[in-house]
Amino acid sequence: MPHCPICNALVHLRMTFEHPATVTAPFCSDRCKNIDLGRWLDESYSVPDADRESDEDDGESYSEGS
Repeated sequence: MPHCPICNALVHLRMTFEHPATVTAPFCSDRCKNIDLGRWLDESYSVPDADRESDEDDGESYSEGS
């Protein structure tokens, strides 16, 4: 069973005899879904930008033999 990325609760992707499928999957509830959305909107999460990291190194110069 997968777990909610916010609170680590179990998430049921498919309906079984014991449990119905979680409607808000991959989150366990609307609350956790909204917490995740808020983190994206606050820019708490970010995707690494490889181009930006290489641009930072362009300003440095190294001299050989000094």
